[in-house]
Amino acid sequence: MPGNGPGRVARILYLHTTSEIGGSDVSLLRLVEGLDRRRFAPVVVLPSDGPLVGRLRGVGAAVEIMPSLWKLTSRRGWLFLPRFACHFPFAVAELARTLRRERIALVHTSGIHNLYGGAAAARAGVPHVWHIREIVWQSPALRWLEVRLVRRWATRIVVTSDAVAGMFDGTAPDRLVKVPNGVELDRYAPGDGRRVRRELGVEGDRPLVATACRLDPWKGVETFLEAAAEVSRTRPGTRFAVIGGPIAGQEAYAAALEARAAALGVSDVVRFAGWRYTPDQMPDVYRALDVLVLASAEPEPFGLVLIEAMATGKPVIATRQGGPLEIVQDGVTGLLVPPRNPRALADAMRALIDDPAAARRMGEAGRRRAVERYGADRYVERIQVIYEELLGGVTECAVLPGS
Repeated sequence: MPGNGPGRVARILYLHTTSEIGGSDVSLLRLVEGLDRRRFAPVVVLPSDGPLVGRLRGVGAAVEIMPSLWKLTSRRGWLFLPRFACHFPFAVAELARTLRRERIALVHTSGIHNLYGGAAAARAGVPHVWHIREIVWQSPALRWLEVRLVRRWATRIVVTSDAVAGMFDGTAPDRLVKVPNGVELDRYAPGDGRRVRRELGVEGDRPLVATACRLDPWKGVETFLEAAAEVSRTRPGTRFAVIGGPIAGQEAYAAALEARAAALGVSDVVRFAGWRYTPDQMPDVYRALDVLVLASAEPEPFGLVLIEAMATGKPVIATRQGGPLEIVQDGVTGLLVPPRNPRALADAMRALIDDPAAARRMGEAGRRRAVERYGADRYVERIQVIYEELLGGVTECAVLPGS
């Protein structure tokens, strides 16, 4: 097995399921960007071209496009599964050849739906880190299969939260380590958001409440719109924004959300920003807000936008499930509400709008919590410690500090 001895740079191959820019994509980008290049050299394999490709190359990663790496998903119908199974050995063989050609020392798979890394790493005789960033709730059968494959093919299992670890039947395997995502605390910091407020058409000191997510049905944007309609009836000066657009194939849903806003009578107070703002611009977006909402209908595996908003000193509202249970201290850094409950969400919005002093205290507490727990440097170093252990650079790494 290729090692990581003195003076040797280990080549790490990263597998990822999309080439878009969402929460998990940004976390991968932060990891690749933060790697100590004296120890590790990143090679990233993606299934297609997209915005993430240029971003990765911009931080010095080698990127290879491999269309044969299909994503396992139940959304394409059950007839897709036999095709996937027949295609799988050929894709694994292609990836294993890449590992040997590129002299890869370790494979790091980002996402549970990317099933090729473990099998290819086993063929090439290198360790495999499987980084689980999702909670599989759409299909019990798919969840059973993917968890079983993770147990079989992962040298080390990394999860982002206790909620993700819960997929392993409540008993964490001895190979499992929790490593929360992190943010660049110097970039995501309190500051001036007036430019973004002007771009969103928010006048003066009107309260601005926003949700930031890709437009996918489980993200709860419809609940956000219904809560906005209720708040607008009693707090007419409040403005709202939906930051983010649809992923490929979800364009009709995005149009349906705008139609829903019109039906609720809030088109004039809700701004749909789409993908207008790049990851580099998101700190200014959060600075423009009074409250950040994550209204997910299903459990979030982590909730990266909550950390980003908290780091900029903003109070947050999230649904009481999944990763936000670990991130948000209810009543201290933000508020937790039941999922799919527009009235409860509207009440939480009004509570923060009506009490700016309390909202400010929550924002300040959120910033402190982000600094204490969720710095990008901390996140990257925890992953690098795992690499060193698996490559023989250190002798012990059973429990990471704060994991």
